[in-house]
Amino acid sequence: MMRSTRFGAIAAAALLVASACTPVLDVKNNDAPDVLRALATPADVKSVAASSLNTWYVYATTVEPYLMFDVTADHVTANYGNFGMRFNNEEPRIPYGNSSAGSDRAVAETPWNGQYGALGAANDALKAFKAGVKLSTDAETDQYKTLAMFAQASALTELGLIFDKAFVVDENATGLPVLVKYQDVITAAMTKWDAVIAASVGKTYEYPNSVFPLEKVKLSGSTLNRIANTFAARALAYSARTKAETDALSWAKILGYADKGISGNGGTPFDISIIGDGYVNWYADFPATINSIWGVPVDVQVINMMSPNVPAKFDGTKVAPGAVHDARLQATSAYDDDGNYISGSADFSYEGYVVGQVARGIWKQSPYFYGRYQYYGWNNSPGAEGPQPYTLAAENDLLIAEALCRTGGDLARAATLVNKTRVTRGHLTAAAAGDGAAKLLTYIAYEQDIELFSTVNALYQRRRLDNLQIGTPRHIPVPAKELETLGLPIYTFGGATQNPTGK
Repeated sequence: MMRSTRFGAIAAAALLVASACTPVLDVKNNDAPDVLRALATPADVKSVAASSLNTWYVYATTVEPYLMFDVTADHVTANYGNFGMRFNNEEPRIPYGNSSAGSDRAVAETPWNGQYGALGAANDALKAFKAGVKLSTDAETDQYKTLAMFAQASALTELGLIFDKAFVVDENATGLPVLVKYQDVITAAMTKWDAVIAASVGKTYEYPNSVFPLEKVKLSGSTLNRIANTFAARALAYSARTKAETDALSWAKILGYADKGISGNGGTPFDISIIGDGYVNWYADFPATINSIWGVPVDVQVINMMSPNVPAKFDGTKVAPGAVHDARLQATSAYDDDGNYISGSADFSYEGYVVGQVARGIWKQSPYFYGRYQYYGWNNSPGAEGPQPYTLAAENDLLIAEALCRTGGDLARAATLVNKTRVTRGHLTAAAAGDGAAKLLTYIAYEQDIELFSTVNALYQRRRLDNLQIGTPRHIPVPAKELETLGLPIYTFGGATQNPTGK
């Protein structure tokens, strides 16, 4: 677990970027260059717009807070002291340690600093465009302005999904920002998504591969529009912290976005799969960890869903899958004796060994591992190389299916979308319109857990269905260091006795 030092350095750099656009103290820094003068060169503005997208992606796929979220949602399990996994995996749950000197402080600080770094860069580029900076043509100016808007919407979405409250700042902000609730952050993000969608409709421009190295499609006006629609749909759907909030969402609106997304009616489906370059510029550390056979095992609660003969709580007894189980689960090792991945192996595999110290909690162990994208994992050198999906077309399909079920829509279409993965990859009994909306929703939730295992964080899926242990935090607080700077009380979430609802 040696990646943490690298991210400490990145976070510090992000603070410098964020400081220009996200002030927390009313103190003038006479040594700081004026943003508009510093970005008056068109090439600089273009570069900052592109870098804001890269910064968003790196921090939207890093280990903090996503490993802590996945552990506390009982999706993966671990007792390592890294990345908030040990103490946030206690049973009964304990509060998240929100302390500026605490061992788990980076769980909150890393995404906070990283996403405000991305947002600050995007805002700076948009300020420069607003001030009249133009690129080589009006079309190119419009293209990179839209890219900065995309990064802006993406960063606000992450902040709204992760934290209970955050600052909303954009290129038009004046004065000191004010902390607002996550619902307001998501509302601001949705406004930005609508602007990106409107700005990219019908556009034919194409970005260089270095701007967003997608595997099978180019980032163009058309693909950016479809990606923005999918991201808008998932921002709304995953913003809910409880089942009651999920039920109250505008599912007709979610359906409208998803139908224009990466697998909807707008064209050939595609995955948003970014080509990793081995920790140079484009890398996703969370899936690199999850896809490492020696690193973080799969919680047996997930395996129990796929093969009910496996107990949902690990007590030290290693149980292989039963005779009948989801085809995405393999009853034998996916690796040979030399540690080489066996071609054609399933997503999940029974490895027959466990890692970690029993004294830290036997429930934190499991003999099951995940390796659908094993080539991307840390067990390779350097790891994070090759195509890694950030959002699968299947995720968009499942959002469409869920929205259809929740709006009294076409259940036959919903079943067909579910069966794309349920039957084709899982070899399970086909879903059908006659199963009814309630049953189809259980199939959809299952596919969202299994098919999207390392591309959607489990906490986002499970909190909105109330499918969490008592005392599990549904989000994390503003970092203690930020609260101390602002002169505000430090607070936190979680813990079976402190906060039974986990919210």
